[in-house]
Amino acid sequence: MRAFIGIRLPDEIRASLQRLQGELAVSQADVKWVEPANLHVTVKFLDEISDAQRQAVENFLTRIARQEDPFALGLDGVGAFPSVQAPRVIWVGLVQGVEAVARIAESLEREAAELSLRQEPRPFSAHLTLGRVRSPKRLQPLAQRLRTVSPPAPAPWRVESLTLYQSVLDSSGPRYTVLADVPLKKG
Repeated sequence: MRAFIGIRLPDEIRASLQRLQGELAVSQADVKWVEPANLHVTVKFLDEISDAQRQAVENFLTRIARQEDPFALGLDGVGAFPSVQAPRVIWVGLVQGVEAVARIAESLEREAAELSLRQEPRPFSAHLTLGRVRSPKRLQPLAQRLRTVSPPAPAPWRVESLTLYQSVLDSSGPRYTVLADVPLKKG
């Protein structure tokens, strides 16, 4: 099964991100926008794992979660990889709590390596993906919107768990199923 570890978003955060997607979609660029129900923060992409590996992942995810206190996480700024001028992935950055997310990502990467699971080729970058560019159609208007749009400014939310998701890809887009929701240490 294809799997990843992420952070769920509250409904009000999803709603603000959906409004932002709408503001960017005015550009009429050829972008596949992430469905609001699928918006999340990916902390570790695992790729294909077996049932036995899934159990091992749940075990190390529980160990890591028990070492972390709940924390606040907020949204900050809109951008694109590799750049706003040549966007391929459109994202919203994260603030206040980024250190905790990066620490968790590093721990997950270390544990995954011990199981010979997929290793991330690039350094961790705390962000939330809004959409992926499918073709070069109307990239200039999109780049202009990315430079001028006001990022959402909802209040930070409290992250209290880490979630192991299964991702099933089909022609209508990915479908995510929660495999495990692991609470962070309380206090």
